[in-house]
Amino acid sequence: MTQNLTEGKVFVDLFGGGMNLIDKVDHPHKIGCDINEYVIALWNELKENGMKRIPNSVTKDTYNSVKESYINKDWLFTAYYTGYVATCCSYGGGWFNGYANYNPKKNEDHIQEAYNGLKKQLLNFKHLETTHFIKMDYREIGDYVDLHNCVIYCDPPYESTKRYKDEFDNAAFWGWVRNTVRTYGTEIYVSEYDAPEDFKCVWQKSVPDGMGTTKNGIKQNRKIEKLFIYGGEEIH
Repeated sequence: MTQNLTEGKVFVDLFGGGMNLIDKVDHPHKIGCDINEYVIALWNELKENGMKRIPNSVTKDTYNSVKESYINKDWLFTAYYTGYVATCCSYGGGWFNGYANYNPKKNEDHIQEAYNGLKKQLLNFKHLETTHFIKMDYREIGDYVDLHNCVIYCDPPYESTKRYKDEFDNAAFWGWVRNTVRTYGTEIYVSEYDAPEDFKCVWQKSVPDGMGTTKNGIKQNRKIEKLFIYGGEEIH
């Protein structure tokens, strides 16, 4: 994805979430986007203040209080703190997906591990100081960057998998990709398990299925993670 990423271009991670890809892109001009305002608030907090105001311990009572506040929209907690609790302190990192309890059998403190992982990610985040984190719907990216002059990576909610915080129209998304490439010639890469027939796979790898069953703590199911472009030559 970075082979044509010259100095004058912008790299855009359009569904950034945990920013687990854009953090590794060695390019000074980057934009990390997400429609979730709380996640973007968290990343802007991390960019400005690092881990200074991020707690390494969150109790279940606090987790439930933050969740209740989010549901009631009473704004008792800051946006960045809500984003941290809702993701890093939840099972599997899913949005308020249940409190990540301590596992005494394996001596696993999931919240401490998430804190340590976030701290390490921040230390290794390439060009964090020049990366912009913006809350937006993916269709708004043209308001922030010249679509003729960028490389866009998309990791949207996968079709037929567990839903995220917001509903997502996969068919409309593929239509947007087609229109953007045709109109602007934008270099767009999409991560998915499958794609419409007019999209070509340019990379693939067997990965564990996050929704698969487990046996003795080991995920049994695997799927082929793929990277697609609109048109072009398919790998074999």
